Amino acid sequence: MILSDIQPGTSIQITASRGVRSMDFASSVISVEGTLVKIDPIYQDDKLVGFDNEGIVLAMYVASKEDSKLYVYPGITIHSYKSPDGSIYQEVSCKSEEGRVANRRGAHRVWVGASGGVTIGENKHEYAVAIKDISSTGIAIVCDESIDIPMGTQVVVSFTDDVQHKSFRLMATAIRSENSEDNRRIIYGCKYKEESNAILKYVNEKQRQNLKETRNVNLPKRV
Repeated sequence: MILSDIQPGTSIQITASRGVRSMDFASSVISVEGTLVKIDPIYQDDKLVGFDNEGIVLAMYVASKEDSKLYVYPGITIHSYKSPDGSIYQEVSCKSEEGRVANRRGAHRVWVGASGGVTIGENKHEYAVAIKDISSTGIAIVCDESIDIPMGTQVVVSFTDDVQHKSFRLMATAIRSENSEDNRRIIYGCKYKEESNAILKYVNEKQRQNLKETRNVNLPKRV
């Protein structure tokens, strides 16, 4: 995918990473000119998000409607501007006009925040978990510290998205773990055996839903 293929109104995701931690932000495209992508301003807690902090690595992800693949533009920079009419926008500067198909580690993720359950290995007991986020290649779950999932163990994660009215039962393998910020819970990252187009469709729908909610609550209207 090249930048000129991206149409105004297209949903995009900005991933900001520092070390092993990352945060995702949703926005939509206003216009594209060369390697510059003008986007709706990104707000968090009613404050404009700045992306010029030292040590932050940025990437832009775009899901193609043509081939249902996710494309990434790594190493971007983002600056905020005010139009003559007073409206705010942000501008993404890409290193290249051509994006590459995102690999498994870079798969586009969306926040879920739903309650769910997990069975571990041959154990049929289902433990209560929270679904942190999901992508077409994997899912992250939050467990009590008493729940131990050894790396390489197969798990089955189940949850229902009450907004999208969709239920999932996903087989995956635990590939990483980290403590939550309060050190009272553990976040497990689990990878599917194969990338799922059905989950990719759900991720795209979820992103559009999250973006709509964000724009309705946080973003000022452009004049």
